[in-house]
Amino acid sequence: MTKKAKRNILNISFLLLLIGITLTILLTCNRELNFENIKGFLKSSNPWFIAVILLCMILSIAFEGWSMHLIVRRLGYRPKIRSSMAYAAADVYYSAITPSASGGQPASAFYMMRDGISAGVTSFGLLFNLIAYTASIFIIGIVGFALNPSLLWQFKGFVQFLVILGIVLQVLLLAFFIACISWHKGVLKLGNGVITLLTKMHIVKKTEKWREKLKVEVEKYHQSFREIRKHPTLFFEALALNTAQRIAQLLIPSFVCLAASPETDFGLLFSMQALVLLGYNSIPLPGAVGASEYLYLTIYAAAFGN
Repeated sequence: MTKKAKRNILNISFLLLLIGITLTILLTCNRELNFENIKGFLKSSNPWFIAVILLCMILSIAFEGWSMHLIVRRLGYRPKIRSSMAYAAADVYYSAITPSASGGQPASAFYMMRDGISAGVTSFGLLFNLIAYTASIFIIGIVGFALNPSLLWQFKGFVQFLVILGIVLQVLLLAFFIACISWHKGVLKLGNGVITLLTKMHIVKKTEKWREKLKVEVEKYHQSFREIRKHPTLFFEALALNTAQRIAQLLIPSFVCLAASPETDFGLLFSMQALVLLGYNSIPLPGAVGASEYLYLTIYAAAFGN
């Protein structure tokens, strides 16, 4: 047996193990969740809404793949559209099983470079898509608040903390992107000052290593700005596709609720899902496990009760 075949068997076995563990935990920890109840739910639900849910699941991957396809083509490469969809699917899968969704982009980068796309174009494409993705979350948050401005204040304590923390972190990320683009020397000076302070406080030990990391990151974002200037409309196209991707994801739980309870206010569902998105997006756990379930149960209980 070849090394590649052994590796594929190992990967598939690991995937099946993850699926088995997940289903075991879900089905044993929640007495109401079983295959009979799921079957009953599907039978009693509106089949058209179920079809829309399945379509949204496909679109959520397709829009991200389309965004990557567009970016890479503008930079001189001609990947097949199905390859671009595979990059997006890899991002979704590995983001779901790694802390802070940190494995998604490296996995996409691996498949892109394996297909002959240069490391520089791969790095810029993923970075560019990340900036558009972060901006899209912020936009969706604004829309969610606009639809139901008082919704967040109906919850107390930890829910408000997580949502507000998510908003603050997204704003800080966007501010960092913008600062690196337009004021990179100032960011380097400020960052080096912080590293010096942390070194004196004995929090940071390898000072030069952290300075080099900061320089690489800041220069990477600043270089992106030079590419953006060559393709002035590309950012807005990527932003539109990333926003569409996030909306498709938000529509999945919204239509699940409508399938079971068609009289529910769609605007309320969208706003609740926007709060869930903001709250769990920056939690440093694989797929935000725990935080996402807590937010779903607490926020959706406002409309559905037990």
